[in-house]
Amino acid sequence: MKEFISNLNMMFRNEILNKLKRRVKSAEENSGYGYELTMRVKKEINENEPPKWPVKLLQALAKYTFQTGGILDEGDHIPNVLSDSDSKIRHALVCEDSTLKTSQTRFGRVKFLQIVGCTNDELKFAQEWSTRKILNLMKNFRELGNDYLLVDLKRSKSIFELDSDLRRKTLRNLKKEGSFMSFVKSKCFWRLNLECSSNDGNFKPYDQLTFNIDLETARLFPLILKQRLDKENSFIFNGIDGRSLILVPENFSNSNCLVTKENPVQSNGEECQVLVNKRLIDSLYIFFQQLKLDKKEEVGEHISRKFFFDDLNEFSLYLRIISSEKILNFFENN
Repeated sequence: MKEFISNLNMMFRNEILNKLKRRVKSAEENSGYGYELTMRVKKEINENEPPKWPVKLLQALAKYTFQTGGILDEGDHIPNVLSDSDSKIRHALVCEDSTLKTSQTRFGRVKFLQIVGCTNDELKFAQEWSTRKILNLMKNFRELGNDYLLVDLKRSKSIFELDSDLRRKTLRNLKKEGSFMSFVKSKCFWRLNLECSSNDGNFKPYDQLTFNIDLETARLFPLILKQRLDKENSFIFNGIDGRSLILVPENFSNSNCLVTKENPVQSNGEECQVLVNKRLIDSLYIFFQQLKLDKKEEVGEHISRKFFFDDLNEFSLYLRIISSEKILNFFENN
């Protein structure tokens, strides 16, 4: 296979640290956001120069991180990041670069994260099962350069089409193991009743929560409900404002778990824990299934629903699905 490895490294120190203008206090701290992005692109026949689109993509990801604080890490997935192209490679997975190892510089520690293009099928299984395990499967294919994980926009088949038996094996593992996706960084945010009283750092009980999510986050909800919460595993939403919402299944056991049936919502202002029983899981699942979000391109004004549970001490959940643009505009104007 004729190929070149185009390490299109996005130097955050050039685009971001010039604005931050700060020196790290210790060599153990991260340099800037602590990572640089790489991508390996397959060379086309008679191509003498690297294409320009990967650079624009990495710059766009850098801009997103700088504007929103959304930090990328290995195991993440980025839906629709290549949706403007006609290729079947529309999404991206993130892994640690196997060639460029974590480096210690005089500005701090920096690791290299590789952006890997994927199809709809590959993204779906990465979300439902495990990004890391799908990336490991992808390394078995010559069409992706094996360990190099080349991005080839002309790749017309997913790994599940290249190996007809792989889908069955993956579905079997998914059914046995459930989803390994324990958190997501997404365009979402939450609000509590009388939230202004929760900023002293101590956890307090609440009886009303409003959770605002975008369409991409909403599409993940059925998976989270059935492959995580229904299997008694917790799930974390890291919001656009840097705060976390943690959904805790009823029989979940952890020393950091503060919620009970008597106090199903606890928050200290930065973190909010919500107890999710079987009834709530089923009600949310039916709600999302009825919406048929896979067929929706946008949500219009908004989609909202109130869930009230007398068996959770009369806890009320207001769920609102709104556009990504409105979520971003909300934080730009507040």
